[in-house]
Amino acid sequence: MSARAAVLPIHSAAVRYAVLAAAGTLLAVFLTIAPVKAAIAAELAGTWSGSGTVTLANGAREKARCRASYIAAGGRTYAMSATCATASAKVSQTAILSQNTKNRFGGTFYNPEFGVTGRIRIIVSGKRQTVYLSGSAGHATFSMQPR
Repeated sequence: MSARAAVLPIHSAAVRYAVLAAAGTLLAVFLTIAPVKAAIAAELAGTWSGSGTVTLANGAREKARCRASYIAAGGRTYAMSATCATASAKVSQTAILSQNTKNRFGGTFYNPEFGVTGRIRIIVSGKRQTVYLSGSAGHATFSMQPR
């Protein structure tokens, strides 16, 4: 058999069936995966609140409470706005986060009131998240739950 005889014309019924079967399989895979990706993204979106400890650059430690809202900003990116309060101060900050793995997020936060920037890491585990912040003014750790 020659190589030319082995090639089926594109309009052949067998080729059309194979292409349709492949397209149907891809669609089925996409429809199966899409809800899983949406569920993963939903782990962070929404409003969370909780408490933790802030350690200032001078070593002073304070208990704090926070409330943070996360909004999907497209793809694997989220925008965060949060307000935290200690016995001595109340501050607001924003952050842009990227989803690094199924349950881990990271990015940069900014506090416009004090001009402080730093790194933020979040680990989501079920209905809880652990938030780590670090910057030149100190560091903090919070345990948060959805509101």
